[in-house]
Amino acid sequence: MKAVRVNSDGSVSVIELPIPQIGPGEALVRVRACGICGSDLLGWYVSKKAGTVLGHELSGEIVEVGAGVADFSAGDRVVPHHHAPCLSCPVCRLSRFVHCAEWKASRLDPGGMAEFVRVPAGNLARDTLRIPEGLSDEEASWTEPLATVVKAFQRGGFAARQSLLVVGCGATGQLAVRLGGALGASRVAAADRVSSRLALAAASGAGETVNVDRESLPGGFDFVFVGPGKNEAIRAGFEAVAPGGTLLLFTMAPPDERWEVAPYDLYFREVTVVPSYSCGPDDTREALELLASGRVKVADLVTHRFPVERAVEAFERARDPEGSLKVVITF
Repeated sequence: MKAVRVNSDGSVSVIELPIPQIGPGEALVRVRACGICGSDLLGWYVSKKAGTVLGHELSGEIVEVGAGVADFSAGDRVVPHHHAPCLSCPVCRLSRFVHCAEWKASRLDPGGMAEFVRVPAGNLARDTLRIPEGLSDEEASWTEPLATVVKAFQRGGFAARQSLLVVGCGATGQLAVRLGGALGASRVAAADRVSSRLALAAASGAGETVNVDRESLPGGFDFVFVGPGKNEAIRAGFEAVAPGGTLLLFTMAPPDERWEVAPYDLYFREVTVVPSYSCGPDDTREALELLASGRVKVADLVTHRFPVERAVEAFERARDPEGSLKVVITF
């Protein structure tokens, strides 16, 4: 089977691998679509994954189940999450799923950008969902990215009638704009330096758009969602938070990156700074329901599709933000 392997320099190659063999409690899934995540394009981040198969924004169809599997069968369209918690350890009981040792150790075999993946028993039982009728495979592949945004809004305590500023209008930013609207934001603004993405943010529901190369961010927002893990964006986002508001940091920054902030400002402005990493089973269920109900629409956010044989070209396109948003690899 064909799969997309990441190299030490962050580039990718299409390779041939044997189809995984499943065991008891597991499932073999034929992948239908897998999105390229922004994290797949961060050279410093994926370099430590060199030699592995990328991909975690996937949907597919079960072609085989192992002994003891009762809840799924061949022919089921599913969204498997690439990590699954144990649900019984102390951090799971506090719903801090991404800090569960089993969550961190679990993974799809070999990864979502492959023609077939083995879904381990824990992932199948605890964070694999059937795709509802009426939702396409491509739309369903948005479950994981939307789930990460759902978790971020929950961690940040976003509430209806709050004002929202989204900094960074890539795929995640567009989801944040649309989720904010679905949750009843009183005011939605979006900021980026790419004109095509600002235009799409306006179509997504942002009443105000800001080109950060030409103007400063407006201020006074209750909830500021910063997509890029860059100091420049974080600093600007912090200044845009209203007193008593929340700064949500969505993307990981390089380990040597430092953000200097005056405790004086934090104290007297009472700004809450909240990071949010990945998602858990509660978030994936809510995300799939948002997609299935149409409250958050995603079909128009896919700008490019490439068959797996052209994955190198797909990654090259995804790295150029002008005119592209979500690039999906199809199987």
